[in-house]
Amino acid sequence: MEQGGDAKAPIVPGALDLFLGWGKVGLMGFGGVTPWARRVVVEERRWLDDREYAGLFGIAQILPGPNTPNMCVIIGQKFAGLPGAVASVVGLMAVPLVALLALALGYDALSAHVWFNAGVGGAAAAAAGLVIATAVRMGRGAKLDVVGIAVCAGVFISVGLLRLPVPWAVLLFGPVSIALAHARRAK
Repeated sequence: MEQGGDAKAPIVPGALDLFLGWGKVGLMGFGGVTPWARRVVVEERRWLDDREYAGLFGIAQILPGPNTPNMCVIIGQKFAGLPGAVASVVGLMAVPLVALLALALGYDALSAHVWFNAGVGGAAAAAAGLVIATAVRMGRGAKLDVVGIAVCAGVFISVGLLRLPVPWAVLLFGPVSIALAHARRAK
């Protein structure tokens, strides 16, 4: 669903649509693709609404490997099976691979210049801002109640501040979240 509560039917993509959509994510995602993935999947292509995206992103985070490629496999498989999963991953990785090779050559030639290193630092700050903005948007779309906010805060404090390893946080908060969600549905 779009922001503002306008309910629109989700769009069911085929393998080519998945390849092109994830290719755009890969092309636009300099400094990190996670913010662009949500924007393309939820806002532009309307394959999922915010709630579905947040749920699948949570699953992608607990799987081994990087979050966004996990996400594109899950979404690709959901809509177009194995061909959709493969098309999604190839779309996500093809453009960045070519760009990375070109950037590596450019970096090697320019890395000795002070102005170049200042630009790299600015790009890192912009990427951090995109991640924070995406977290805020996903939080709004999740429509959490007080209990959900408390669980999120507990995870943030445990992992972000106390440096608890993510697998331990999953083992600690996962069963609690499931029990609370089950209790809420039983009412």
